[in-house]
Amino acid sequence: MEDSVFPRQWKLAPNTVNQRLTALRFFYIQTLKRAWSVAETPYRKKVLKLPIILSQEEVARLINSALTPFHRIVLMTLYATGVRRAELARLKISDIDSQRMVIHIQGGKGRQDRDVMLSPKLLDALREYWRGLKRKPSQWLFPGGCSHTADRPITPKAVYHACRHAARRP
Repeated sequence: MEDSVFPRQWKLAPNTVNQRLTALRFFYIQTLKRAWSVAETPYRKKVLKLPIILSQEEVARLINSALTPFHRIVLMTLYATGVRRAELARLKISDIDSQRMVIHIQGGKGRQDRDVMLSPKLLDALREYWRGLKRKPSQWLFPGGCSHTADRPITPKAVYHACRHAARRP
C-alpha cells in the first residue's frame, strides 16, 4: 500500500508519510464513515537524529564571530543556558537572579516555568553588557526595535539571525 499511495520517487521523510497516512485515516473514519485497519497501515519508523555537538573551540569561534557586541551576548546567553530562541528573546531583567545563580524562564515550552543555571562567566558578561549600555532598558534584557529602550523584546528571528550570521563568518 505504501508504494501505491506514496511512491518512493517522492522521497518523503518518514514523519511526512506518517502524517499523511494519519490524515487519510481521519478522512476514511470521520468523513467517509468507513473502516480503516491500523494493523495493516504501513507506518514508517521515525528517524531520530542526534544533534551535532560543537567542540569548545567551535563554540568560542562562533561567539567571537558575532557581528556586534549585542549579538555576542545573545549567543553567549543562548549557549550558556541552553534556552530556546523564544525563551531567550523574552528574558526580562528581573529573571536574572544573581544571588541564587539562576535565570528564571517564564512560559517556556508547554507554558512551563523553570530555572536554568547561571554561570559566573555569563553573569560577568551580562554585567559588562549592562554597563556598556548608554540607555538602560526598563523591562527586557534584550529589547527590540531601533531603540534599546523599546517596550518589546527582540524576536526569536533576531536570535536566529545572530547565530546564522556568526556561523557564516570565517
